[in-house]
Parts: sequence; C-alpha cells; structure tokens
Amino acid sequence: MKIKVDDIQLYYEVHGEGEPIIFSHGWMGECPVWTSQIEFFSKKYKVIAYDHRGHGKSDKPKANYSVETLSNDLYSLIQGLDLKKVTLVGHAMGGMTALTFALNHPDKVSKLVLVGTTAKQSLSMRLSLWIMMHIFSYESFIQIGINHNFSQPAEQIRKEAFNRAIKTPKHVAYECLKESKNYDIRDRVSEIKIPTLIIVGENDKSTPIEMSQYLNREIESSKLKIIPQSKHIVMIDKPKELNEIIEEFIR
Repeated sequence: MKIKVDDIQLYYEVHGEGEPIIFSHGWMGECPVWTSQIEFFSKKYKVIAYDHRGHGKSDKPKANYSVETLSNDLYSLIQGLDLKKVTLVGHAMGGMTALTFALNHPDKVSKLVLVGTTAKQSLSMRLSLWIMMHIFSYESFIQIGINHNFSQPAEQIRKEAFNRAIKTPKHVAYECLKESKNYDIRDRVSEIKIPTLIIVGENDKSTPIEMSQYLNREIESSKLKIIPQSKHIVMIDKPKELNEIIEEFIR
C-alpha cells in the first residue's frame, strides 16, 4: 500500500492486529529486512513496516533526505493511519529517524527500540563511505557493505541483501550520506523519557558498541542489550535473539 506524504508516495505494509509496532529500516534497506520480525510480532500485534523515501517501493525524489525530513515522513504515516501511540523500532538510519521522531513527538511513542543506532554519525565512517562510493562501482560498493555489515552471510543472504540495496539509487544513497553530516542530537538525547531499549551487535563496525553505550548513559532508565556474534544487521544475523529481546521489553 502507499500513502501520500507531501509530494511523494511512501510504501508501507500492515500485518496482524493489536497494539501497533512500526519498524523503520536503515540506509539502503527496505521492508523485507524485517521479515523475521514481521512474521514473529504480527501474531500478537499490528505490525507496520515502511520504506523510507528513496528506498524500496517508495518514491525516489532527487533531494531532501535529512533525518528531520524522514522523521516528518514517519509522522505523516502515523497520522495517515490514525495511530494514537506506537512502539517504534528503528535500525541505523531508521533508528536516527526514530530518535528524532521521539524527541519531536514524544506523545506518539509508547516505547522506543533502537537497533544499531547513534546520536551522531562519525566523521570517519562518513568519509570512508564517501570515498568508497566514488572509487568503486555502485555494485561493488554494495558488496563491500554486505561483507562489512553481516556475520558470514550465506550466498542466499548475500543475494537478498544486494537486491534490497540496489533498489536504492546511487543518488539517494549519496544524498542520505551527505545529509547525515547535519545529524547530531547529542545535546537533546537526554530529553527522551520514553521507555527505551538499545540493541547492538557485538561486532557491529558501522555503529560500534560505544555509540549504543552513549545512548544508554544519556537516556534515563534505558536498557542496553548486546547480541553476541552479530554485526550491524542483527535482524538477519540473529533474528531469534532480537525478537526475544524486543518481545520481553514490549510485552
């Protein structure tokens, strides 16, 4: 299904019935990255997964990819679906979106789950990605990212990850990366009073454990869970463990 947000159409899916949970994917991802979570949580909850602008089946404008814009898109989706309050689960860029949304609209979030997320994107990571994006072909850049973000992915997982990422045009990936330099909520993150769960893979190199530990220190009464033997894409590396940790927190 699609919903009109400003001058674009956002793709979203709804599965199951009950209290609403929204899953917000990361950079160069799309709804299917949450397949294991959708199957698990839709048995008891209304699960909503959506594609950020520029990703998956959503429209792909030339510009305007700030985290603030992504947060506004999420607000429009929640309003359009007439949801009063949601549990919000965000991964990486989707977690940055969730953090920004929770700060701007705390009345709309009952619980917040941040997976592989940061309050500020590191300069070294942005530079590394920018350089690789200009040195390598886009296809090679995606393959390098798969090796970096997954723990020993099987060939089928590699193929699925590549097919998800390639749906994000290079100009969109670049614009999101460029806009991320303006994302820094370190001076605001302690304002979050919503029950918050922070999850990170033990071997995450894209958003290292230190970033999650910082969020845990700054967000009052938040909980931190580190998933062993996992890198950045924990929802695929360790889906069973991730589902159990989230379920324990929200039930």
